[in-house]
Amino acid sequence: SEGKSTGDHVDIDEAQAREDFLVFFEDFFEELSKFGRLEALHVCDNLGDHMIGHVYAKFSDEEEAADALNILNGRYYDGRRMEVEFSPVTDFREARCRDFDEDTCRRGGFCNFMHIKPVPMCLIRDMEVYAEEERRREEMERLERERKERRRKERKR
Repeated sequence: SEGKSTGDHVDIDEAQAREDFLVFFEDFFEELSKFGRLEALHVCDNLGDHMIGHVYAKFSDEEEAADALNILNGRYYDGRRMEVEFSPVTDFREARCRDFDEDTCRRGGFCNFMHIKPVPMCLIRDMEVYAEEERRREEMERLERERKERRRKERKR
């Protein structure tokens, strides 16, 4: 998000920053869903060097996660090179800062537990429905191509 600079301070348009984040979330969810069903997608709101800019995706199938890693690693998003790797985190509930979830974390953005940016559940559900419809449509198209190919081969006999 762009903001006005007043000396050493930058004023951020919070509404625009929220809108930009939701667009980012939709983009990432849609792109990752091409590889398989997502069980979770979390974007860290932490500021520490070891967590800033981190996005965690959990797929229902490890092979789908591996496909996403292999294809997305090194690609660019918004002019920034993505570094994709498997995470040792298997249960996001254990990695989350419960104090942040309750709005009581005193460590702020430099906390070592995940401060997950909130996303409206209605948006997540809409994205899940859309992704499932896309998977079904692609499967139907694949089946139709295979059917046509079988017919073509049968005609040649």
